[in-house]
Amino acid sequence: MTVLANKTVLITGAAAGIGRLMALNFARERCSLILVDINRKLLDETERELITLKAKVSTHVCDISNRKDVDRMVKIIQRQSNPVDILVNNAGIVNGKPFLELSFDEIKRTMDINFLGMALFTKHFLPGMTERNSGHVVNIASSAGLLGMPKMSDYCASKFADVGLSESIRLEMLKYGYTGVKITCVCPYVIETGMFKGFKPFIFNKTLDPQYVADTVIDAVKKNRAWVMIPFSVRLIKYAKMLPAWLHDRAVLAMGAGRAMDSFVGKR
Repeated sequence: MTVLANKTVLITGAAAGIGRLMALNFARERCSLILVDINRKLLDETERELITLKAKVSTHVCDISNRKDVDRMVKIIQRQSNPVDILVNNAGIVNGKPFLELSFDEIKRTMDINFLGMALFTKHFLPGMTERNSGHVVNIASSAGLLGMPKMSDYCASKFADVGLSESIRLEMLKYGYTGVKITCVCPYVIETGMFKGFKPFIFNKTLDPQYVADTVIDAVKKNRAWVMIPFSVRLIKYAKMLPAWLHDRAVLAMGAGRAMDSFVGKR
């Protein structure tokens, strides 16, 4: 069991949603927080809330899809803060359009934020963790990183990439003897944060409570869990992949994948 007190935690997409809730949870564990987001107003609100918990917190406005912006910010963080013990790659976006209606720029921006931003932050902070043989990278992926969905091709592609990156790095840490560096990949079903506003849940499923997800992530960090798949039904996706494609596809559509994004509005 990992003790979180006095750890330095960096969270991207920290101004709202589960990013904000995870920051509050880490603050209650007496961690120091480094919060990164593109929204200054919401970031300031989250900072004020953390200060009421007497947390040590610094905030940085950054577009994680902009490499120069990230490089500049990382230099400031490395100069002003203690080494990052826990990196939570949480920032993400969703378009919710059929593939043929997506522009290339929309696809690229989804990949830049959901995947390449995650990879870039990990490239910056993982070396310090391997030098100390101590640290934890938490990648917030999605159940959409395990199952393709209509009107989510770019989002699913980015989350499949997140899952693959997480697993590959975890195996590299083992291969090269960095046993003190842990990798956690989080694959939740749709979370009720507004990001997927208008989403119609699958049969026998409901959207997840954000606080429950945030609590589960903190618990996973404490227990050094490699995977977080919530709810339990997400774990069954790998078995569905063993079905013939025609049966798999019909089963997924029958469960609600075909209509899930039809009324999608999202958070603009």
